Amino acid sequence: MKQLAVSLVFAINACMSNPPVISQPPHEQPAPKEYPKGYFRNPLDIPIQLAANFGELRNNHFHMGFDIRTNQRENLAVHAAAEGYVSRIKIERYGFGRAIYITHPNGYTTLYAHLNNFYPELNNYIVEKQYADEEWEQEIEFSPEQFPVKKGQFIANSGNTGGSQGPHLHFEIRDTKTGNNLNPWLFGFGLSDNILPFIYRLYYYDRRYSTYQISPAPIPIAGANGRYAARNNTVILSSPYIGFGIAAEDKSSPSAFRYGIYSADVYVDDSLKSRFKLDNISYNDTRYINGSIDYKTKQSEGGYIQYLTRLPGNHTTIFSDPVNGDILINDTLVHTAKIVVGDASGNNSVLNFKFRYAPSRNEELMFAANSIPLIPNQVNEVKMDDIEAVFSPGAFYDTVPFVLSSLPPNDAKVVSAIHSLHSYKVPVHDSFTVRIKPVVPLSDIDKDKVVMQIVSNSKIEAVKGRWVGKFMEAKFRDFGILKLIKDTVPPRITPGAGVNGGNMRNKKSFTIYVKDNVGELRSFSAYVDNKWLMFSRKGDAFIHTFDDRVSAGSHVLRVRVEDIAGNVTEREYSFTR
Repeated sequence: MKQLAVSLVFAINACMSNPPVISQPPHEQPAPKEYPKGYFRNPLDIPIQLAANFGELRNNHFHMGFDIRTNQRENLAVHAAAEGYVSRIKIERYGFGRAIYITHPNGYTTLYAHLNNFYPELNNYIVEKQYADEEWEQEIEFSPEQFPVKKGQFIANSGNTGGSQGPHLHFEIRDTKTGNNLNPWLFGFGLSDNILPFIYRLYYYDRRYSTYQISPAPIPIAGANGRYAARNNTVILSSPYIGFGIAAEDKSSPSAFRYGIYSADVYVDDSLKSRFKLDNISYNDTRYINGSIDYKTKQSEGGYIQYLTRLPGNHTTIFSDPVNGDILINDTLVHTAKIVVGDASGNNSVLNFKFRYAPSRNEELMFAANSIPLIPNQVNEVKMDDIEAVFSPGAFYDTVPFVLSSLPPNDAKVVSAIHSLHSYKVPVHDSFTVRIKPVVPLSDIDKDKVVMQIVSNSKIEAVKGRWVGKFMEAKFRDFGILKLIKDTVPPRITPGAGVNGGNMRNKKSFTIYVKDNVGELRSFSAYVDNKWLMFSRKGDAFIHTFDDRVSAGSHVLRVRVEDIAGNVTEREYSFTR
């Protein structure tokens, strides 16, 4: 094994020379914005019960709306929350599945996602366009006069499409001008909540080091009913420069679901040091969740810990400026701390404790062996003979003690070294460029059949990169194990029940399953009697719901799939309807 060998001390020496944070005056906060209450109606005909709230912590994103329960059923009527016009629809495999956007005259846009069929006039328009384009996935914008709607008008049936894990309606309210998502709870909807947030655990971080070098230090707490305190009379801190983190959740009656918290304020000696509030988030910023939680702990199956401090490369707007939450202590006196955790209904839980810094005899800073620092807010490059990686200034939230290791290929189809780019337990905010050189001469391989594959924990992704000299270049958004693979194996097609010679007279739909050995497909197409047939997709399943394009009688179905390396599989089946 070869390794990139650079030793480095990760310290925040500049911070240690600043005036003590605990002496700063309180930060003035603007008055909260008032949102129109009663303007929007419940989009369903049943009382709103939430499965998830706005700002809930999710994989790579904050949850950006309400998940409204549909009693574990599909095809409930969904209604326009207010008058306006359908300004956009989206149909996609992942994400929202089938979604409607309605723009309203008061400056807001509502979104309804994971739907089944749209209302007939809109649905017919979309189906005609899908067949004209020979493309199931669509994203279409409309002018105000095309599909106007009234408040309460039926617009779609609820469903379980896209990335949904069970039947429900995902509902959002956005600022039309900025596109930012707003917390729907602030608009009323008659929701009640008199339950205080729960605070489960408290931690502190030694901010002399990168958050990716250390583990959180627990501070035992006790309490209930909105009043919490540290178990010890005075918490002893081993560092003069710290940041806090909490594990907390919210609940609202009558639902038994647990939700994300709305806000958290940190006070030291009665002075506000940090504040975050989840009420206004842009989709461009939602991935900053990975810099707002202890990502390493979460990826180690440790649950969510929310930082009460802004990491240097976290540019999300949820934290109040100019304070960032880090606390510098230049004495050994006892100080008071208060953490106030709130929900959108104004219920607050308070955690009080005292702390002091106790210098240890050994104040040497930690060394990270065999690593190189990747610094937030600047371009970072890693270069070796057979691999290069370039990271943008926005790639990292905190300094990454980066380690690169490589092993020789272990399989005949692997044509490069197997490179371990650090660890999947460290997040990357945006796409980075990586270049890999094969271990064999390019003249000895079919370059058109080579793809770059990354394995990041349980996620496997393959990309058909472009050749730049002797290197293949591609982009990824995660650390993990990278290699070049020679892919000559075509995708596998498996027909569902009734497809191969069956009678589907009484069936509403049928399914074709497609799987590739390396990664994603480049294309899927199907034709019945030489005419294009539309299939939706969920996972590896391609589903056709019968319409008037397949008449009664015998038919021939031809399916063609291609993977990203250009390998093609074609199959022909016959069925009767």
